[in-house]
Amino acid sequence: MTTPAKLMKARHRAPQKLQLRLTLGVVIEKDGKSFHAFCPGLKGLHVDGRTEDEALQNAEHAANSYIVSLIRQGDPLPIGPHLTAERLEDIPPVPAGALLRNIEVQCDIQGISGNN
Repeated sequence: MTTPAKLMKARHRAPQKLQLRLTLGVVIEKDGKSFHAFCPGLKGLHVDGRTEDEALQNAEHAANSYIVSLIRQGDPLPIGPHLTAERLEDIPPVPAGALLRNIEVQCDIQGISGNN
C-alpha cells in the first residue's frame, strides 16, 4: 500500500528532461511593408515581422512555445512532412562555430518512366 508520504515524494521528483531537435518548415511571404511567416505543420501558427529575418525569428519563438505547450498538455507532436523530431542524444552535436540550417527543395520532375 502506498503511503501519503510516498505519494508526496513521488509528486516532487524532478521531472525528466527531454531534449529534441525539431525540424519544421516555415513559409515566409512579403505582406505589404512587412513579412508574414507560418508553419504548415503547426496549425494556426502565424506571425509577422518588419523584415524576413524578424518574421523567421518570431516563427521560431512561436513554434517553441507551441511545441512546449503540446508536450506539457500530453498532446502528440504533429510529426509529418512539415515537422520531424529526433531525441538530442541520438544526434551528433553541432560543432562550436558551425552553422546549422535546414533547406527545403521542391523538385518538378517530368518525363520519368519506370523503364530506365
